[in-house]
Amino acid sequence: MNKKILVVDDSRLELRILIDILSNEGYVVFACTNGYDALDLANRILPDVILLNIVMPGLDGFEVCKLLKKSDNTRDIPVIMITSKTGSKDIKKALELEAFDYLKKPIDEVELFARINSALRFKSYQDKLKEMAMKDGLTGLYNHSLLIELFQKEFKNQEKKNRSIGFAMLDIDFYKKVNDSYGHISGDIILKKISSIITSTVGASKTVGRYGGEEFGVVFTDMCLDDIKKICENIRRNVEEHEFIIGDKSIKITISIGISYKALDENMSWNEMIEKADEALYRAKNSGRNKVEITFRHGL
Repeated sequence: MNKKILVVDDSRLELRILIDILSNEGYVVFACTNGYDALDLANRILPDVILLNIVMPGLDGFEVCKLLKKSDNTRDIPVIMITSKTGSKDIKKALELEAFDYLKKPIDEVELFARINSALRFKSYQDKLKEMAMKDGLTGLYNHSLLIELFQKEFKNQEKKNRSIGFAMLDIDFYKKVNDSYGHISGDIILKKISSIITSTVGASKTVGRYGGEEFGVVFTDMCLDDIKKICENIRRNVEEHEFIIGDKSIKITISIGISYKALDENMSWNEMIEKADEALYRAKNSGRNKVEITFRHGL
């Protein structure tokens, strides 16, 4: 199962009981006895579900839930509030604070697992929706909007740290001819394979996205220009050397790549970097294709 559950209760006895019950069912259980530790743990382990007692000294469950829902990291984690009170006022307040559900003490095991399973199903559904909003449906890469958003964030981070950043724009050569000759389904197969080649070549730590159509974007941080160019050359060569099988035919595909690079002492915005990468890509296309070109801040 390996689902992570964070249990928060100031009663060590009741905490121990819940830990034993959940552990015996195969859940990975984390626990703490106060709201401050709960916030810290939730941000570090990102549990699948949080069981949160309402009545606690210092930071009570209501305040913890409110802070969890304000944080980008934890707002989508289902919170099941636990209360020993039988009135509806606390339950109403908990649900208004976007708690997913509630449990009344003493806790019934059947009800506990029913509510946890319901929360896990909800989170799984939400995670799928979130992934669909983030990823390109065909290639599985980041979509255009998220690629640009992540590039902007990396750009700001690198500026704060006074570090360099690079952006590469990649385009499949003669892609329209591939679609016209072999059909759009074959074109989609090639897009997916090239996406896989790009991600496997640059490594999991790099931000890779589908910029649009047959174009891709890659963000490079904390790397010198020579190393970025070497990686891009490796991508170009790996695509060129790959045998693309379409039906009973084997075809060759090439890509062109444009790179822009912002050194430590350069004054360039993130959108200027994209423009420069596009200029370099255009030059690669118009000078024979299947090559890597670089455009600097002040010219070639």
